[in-house]
Amino acid sequence: MSKKLRIIIIALVLLGGGGYGAWWYVWNKPHAKVEDAKGIEVTAQALAKEYTADEKAADAKYLNKAIQVSGTVAETEKNQDGGLMVILQTEDPTAGIQCTMREKNATVNKGQNLTIKGFCSGNGITGVSLTDCIIK
Repeated sequence: MSKKLRIIIIALVLLGGGGYGAWWYVWNKPHAKVEDAKGIEVTAQALAKEYTADEKAADAKYLNKAIQVSGTVAETEKNQDGGLMVILQTEDPTAGIQCTMREKNATVNKGQNLTIKGFCSGNGITGVSLTDCIIK
């Protein structure tokens, strides 16, 4: 085997190993936790109004970011995974703030005023959605 061929093979092995190492790191890196991020503070009413007025601007401000939303619980329900979903009340009854709670057994009561922190996943048919939520 020529010296040039050995160098090419070694270079390819090193590049392949480096690529695999980078892939493994990205695949196994820890997921972001809402507790570790500083949340943007906003009321449920203000968040709903911003999304109603200009969804693109609201997405630029909130999408995939940790936000801390204060409001009154309009209702609670279970999602298809058995997790707790808390809907915060706004002036528009069809556009509440939907908060999917991390803890399935969190205790939340209708009419309760509270602050929930979670990652904003944007506006949907039934309002703004937050995921991985915790009670502050």
